[in-house]
Amino acid sequence: MILTVTLNPAFDKIYWVKDLKLEGETILSRAYRSYSSAGGKGINVSIYLGRLGVDNIAMGFIAGHTGRAIKRSVREEGVTTNFNWIDGETRTNVAILRKKHKDRPIEVNEQGPPVPEKVLRQFWTQYEMMLKRASYAVISGSLPPNVPDDIYARMVKKAKGAGVKTIVNTGGPQLDEVVKEGPLILKPDIRESKTILGEPLTDQASVLRMGRKILQNDTDYVLVSYGVTGDILIGPERAWRLQVDKDDLEIKNEVGGGDALIGGIVYKLADGEEMLEAVKYGMASAVASVQNYEKLCRDMSLVHAERENISVTELKEEGIGSES
Repeated sequence: MILTVTLNPAFDKIYWVKDLKLEGETILSRAYRSYSSAGGKGINVSIYLGRLGVDNIAMGFIAGHTGRAIKRSVREEGVTTNFNWIDGETRTNVAILRKKHKDRPIEVNEQGPPVPEKVLRQFWTQYEMMLKRASYAVISGSLPPNVPDDIYARMVKKAKGAGVKTIVNTGGPQLDEVVKEGPLILKPDIRESKTILGEPLTDQASVLRMGRKILQNDTDYVLVSYGVTGDILIGPERAWRLQVDKDDLEIKNEVGGGDALIGGIVYKLADGEEMLEAVKYGMASAVASVQNYEKLCRDMSLVHAERENISVTELKEEGIGSES
């Protein structure tokens, strides 16, 4: 069983517009398409796994009418839920996709309601119980108010103690803490900052340096995505670039693409696939997803087709690996 944790879920609203123009005193545009769904990184992973028919449980904090809508939506996808309820209202995140700039969405993300200490203690009890059933735990996204920066690091430590493999996708201060505990895969969220552990990510060489720095702390693999068309996977002894020709893609909606990537990876790892092939399948999941208006691909035949279009190149590092 796969466990996903989304401490700060969201209800996602996506609008497609031709452009944003200043009309009089207002920047006004009329959406020619819209889409709404349950969201948050781990919840997106759970939904994608549910569409693959994979048994999984989603955890996190939800609140109010929005929280009830999220819970209902996730369950309709075949996902088991074990959420903790808090006061307030689960946040809503808005993405605006301009017709000629769909690869650069304008995103407005709410902060989310604070988590009381009592509910946080309840969460820890439930989390430890869920680890007894899980083989993998996917821990993703931002933190809500009143949750300590080291919570993901503590979750990884508890999971490793229970023999559960972890995949973490996050950024900010919690990323720095997670590095100390060493998950199976660490995928830095670089949407807001292109600097990780003091290393500005300006080119392939800087990504590899950053990855090697992280791997010194018992993390097994580092995965860095640049857009939807490229990933760099850094392992203990080798590193690879996975790429697809962007000119062949009709990108319609990149929201959730990175979560489809993680969903595809953990699906294949749980099925016994080797890491590189699992990442290749995950990238195909992301590429297939972003070519649909609906967030997260439902047609798995598209995923299998895209898998054949992904090229894999072993990267040459100083004293490590070779170009192929």
